[in-house]
Amino acid sequence: MSKRTWTGVIIIAASVVTLVAVITSSAFGQAASPADGRPHTITVSAFATISTTPDEAVITFGIHTEHADSVAALNQNARIVNDVLAAMKALGITERDMETTNVNISPQTINRGTTSEATVYNASTTLSVTIADFDSIGAAIRDGVEAGATRVSGVRFGVADPTGAKKRALESAVESARAKADALAGAAGSSVTGVVQIRETSSTGEPRPYFSDARALAYDEAAAFSVVPPRDIETKVTIQVVWSIS
Repeated sequence: MSKRTWTGVIIIAASVVTLVAVITSSAFGQAASPADGRPHTITVSAFATISTTPDEAVITFGIHTEHADSVAALNQNARIVNDVLAAMKALGITERDMETTNVNISPQTINRGTTSEATVYNASTTLSVTIADFDSIGAAIRDGVEAGATRVSGVRFGVADPTGAKKRALESAVESARAKADALAGAAGSSVTGVVQIRETSSTGEPRPYFSDARALAYDEAAAFSVVPPRDIETKVTIQVVWSIS
């Protein structure tokens, strides 16, 4: 083989070795640093509780009737419901603040196994009444019972705008999370630069209603019955935030 031929072979071999080295170096470089470009982060949790003054009360009335004829039982029930509605309107409560939440009719066998065994039909209606004037609660219960309601399940105090209360709770939780992140980053010689992820981990969903049980109410003394509303209602939220730091 001539000297020129050997020179050509050596050049080609050297080029191949260089190319392999470049490819190998590139491959090893990618495998060795998969986390390049990822931000440094701090993850913190925070919770907040917002107290909101209740501004509405919901009274739940039950109306029950029974009759040997199903249609008669239902019609009698409807008449009493109308009387209760009229009593509420007389107190200044509007129709939009009253809602029928359940209507039911079902057969019942009485004196089973005796010569007087018979079937009667039980009709029931549940009516919810929302009251903004808390001074009217006692009168509403009294007048509703006098109009024919056979049951008062209780009084539920709540907030007319639960979404607004929860928003304030979330805002407070985020402020608390930022304060925690700033403290942690500062102690480590860093600073918070932004939010990577934020999520709500738990919540009451809305201001938790306060129930005042009225099942033990003596209806013949209803004129003197009064309900004391709670001072406030709490909304609780917990969040987790991932902050980027530099």
